[in-house]
Amino acid sequence: MVGLQLFNNINTGISVCADLDLDYLERRIGDTIASDNADSGSKEDETPGDSLDRVKVVFLGAPGVGKSSIIRQFVCTEFFDSYRPTERRETFYPSVVLSDRLYELKITDLPTIPYFPASTHLEWTDFRYYGLRSASAYVLVFDLSNQDTFQYIRTLREQIYEARDMRGVPLLVVGNKQDKLSAVVASSTRYRDIVNLVKKHWRCGYVECSARFNCRVVQVFRELMKSIQASEGKQNSPVPTPLLPHRSNPRDSNDKCILL
Repeated sequence: MVGLQLFNNINTGISVCADLDLDYLERRIGDTIASDNADSGSKEDETPGDSLDRVKVVFLGAPGVGKSSIIRQFVCTEFFDSYRPTERRETFYPSVVLSDRLYELKITDLPTIPYFPASTHLEWTDFRYYGLRSASAYVLVFDLSNQDTFQYIRTLREQIYEARDMRGVPLLVVGNKQDKLSAVVASSTRYRDIVNLVKKHWRCGYVECSARFNCRVVQVFRELMKSIQASEGKQNSPVPTPLLPHRSNPRDSNDKCILL
């Protein structure tokens, strides 16, 4: 079993580091990592330390597929029954350890975008500060109970590959709302075609999960980090010892971890 280590931010600015295995997290028992929410009108925080140390992950998908729910289940262990459309950019900064290697993630949850910008100019004029073209990895989410939402990410994927060089940029497809996937739909030709298209033709990671019941949500991020590790082509380096206080970013006093 691969261990995952989460560093939890709390309101006092000091956080506790807990060693949790993935099965433990899958059962919804775990500490909470607080998130930093960014206003859509504010300039995106981008410093040399941010670009060098953080893995920038962008979640995309049609409205109502559960992008925010997946992120919040993983980061905050919470789920809202009522639908809350994402109206502005929200950014989360969890730190994780996979295979004895520390990663600081910058997870961006965005409102639904009508298209992926084909140039830096279009990104600046229509999606300022979203960080779409500079992402280190993409997670494309669709609703398993509403397979029409797959067409959205299919089109978006084509636009992404046309707009930027995707060599070394992992892309993960996630089918959410597994709890609503009926036996009839699961046995349908269309469902099998979607799975085959993603796995055999797109050749990217694919995970089905249920954000509502926190089922396989951790698996989503495990597969994402495995893809990122594979794209780096580097040997895993252990977490430095002795363990010393670690700051995710020196500019933010609330975003730090003390390893105990």
